[in-house]
Amino acid sequence: LCHLLKDMGGSENYRVDMEDEVVRGALVLNAGDVTWPPPKRPTPPAPPKPAPEPQTAVTKEQSVPETKKSKGIMGLLWPVLVGLALIGLGIGAPPSFLSHFTVFILACFVGWQVIWNVKPALHTPLMSVTNAISGIIIIGGMLQISGAATSPTTILGAIAILVGTINISGGFLVTQRMLKMFQK
Repeated sequence: LCHLLKDMGGSENYRVDMEDEVVRGALVLNAGDVTWPPPKRPTPPAPPKPAPEPQTAVTKEQSVPETKKSKGIMGLLWPVLVGLALIGLGIGAPPSFLSHFTVFILACFVGWQVIWNVKPALHTPLMSVTNAISGIIIIGGMLQISGAATSPTTILGAIAILVGTINISGGFLVTQRMLKMFQK
């Protein structure tokens, strides 16, 4: 709004330019006359149609579609190995670890689904959400560093604080760059 008023001349040279598309679209009353709705904008000319490409002879090699090659035993090997590793983990790990590991895997999956299904236009607004999540991670890390300095819990808490801080700092830098794009 401030930029609109500045473009209209500011307090010194204020004028209503009826030829300015932005001013005319925002103007409802002018000198007591109703000017709403604004006149329709002229439709842009249709883009020229591209010239048709000349037909080329189709060779026998081009006309035969390629069939998918079978992955064979390697396509089946990786899921079997991952399944066996998870079964071994389930047998050998304590129940408390398994509950935390399950939450971790579900969080990774849900996070992946959420991030990859976001349209590119929403990536920058999503930075505020990731900064909030990183703040929660930092709080969790701070709660974990209360033990001995060499315990695995304290080390993982410190790593969580470090990674969360890096993510928040990067989010603020990206947000500042985005906001500078809208300044004249």
